[in-house]
Amino acid sequence: MTITQILIFVRVAETLNFTQAAQELHMTQPAVSHAIASIENELDVKLLLRDRKKGVLLTDIGQRVVREFRSILQSMNRVEQQVAAEKGLDIGTITVGAFPSASAYFLPPVIQQIQQQYPNLVFDLHEGSTNDVKEWVHSRRIDAGIILLPDPLVETLPLYSDQMVLLLPNQHPLQQQEQITIRHLHGQDMILCKGGHEVAILDAFEREKSELHIRFTTHNVSTLVQMVRQGLGIGIVSDLALSMFPHELTVTPVYPIIHRQIGIAAPSIEQASLATKLFIRTAQELFVPELALHTK
Repeated sequence: MTITQILIFVRVAETLNFTQAAQELHMTQPAVSHAIASIENELDVKLLLRDRKKGVLLTDIGQRVVREFRSILQSMNRVEQQVAAEKGLDIGTITVGAFPSASAYFLPPVIQQIQQQYPNLVFDLHEGSTNDVKEWVHSRRIDAGIILLPDPLVETLPLYSDQMVLLLPNQHPLQQQEQITIRHLHGQDMILCKGGHEVAILDAFEREKSELHIRFTTHNVSTLVQMVRQGLGIGIVSDLALSMFPHELTVTPVYPIIHRQIGIAAPSIEQASLATKLFIRTAQELFVPELALHTK
């Protein structure tokens, strides 16, 4: 089989749609189907199933093979970048994933700095939930991801220590408190924005022997802001996520401080491509000093 065939299979496995894969690869659908059939014939195993109701599905062996094929493509990308570096060229593609608030906060300055020196590098950006990004790193769908730590299944480096803050409705009695503790929140109507930090919040309330009364749960910070504005409860959300949504409400820390650690992850930093190592190094240069600042 050829690298092109492997690339075609990976794209079909990711889109689960022959037509879409063909369009993205600028190929005809029969050519894509032929490439998949050639791989399956060579391996003598069924990698994809075509179901009239569910569409295209990966078989169990297909799911395992696509991980190995992604690893092969990443290895080829490393070879191409090594050769380009030897020739004095700066080419390559960096596939990066992040959850929304991390994507907005971390990626623009990192990309901007890299582009100043290496304008020909291409960034392929993927945005999803915190769990999505972790799965993409595990399955090698992306070269690197910005995730919530810890994750023992991949290599990680810390970037930022984010903290949970409270968003208070107007005229709320707790606005009179000079310092709000977790015990002040015992039994209060709370609005929680899911984003991977729920365990840290639950643990903090348990340590303080306070009841966390979650009145509402959202998946969107803007929804949380609107609900607090309507007086439906006290919002508890990460400072980083909240900073992306301008508002006029009162924001205050809660004590003891509840942290969540954000880091950069890759299947193997040592085996990463030159472009991926550049991305990781640039992110550290820009944000690790900020990590120390936020943990004082």
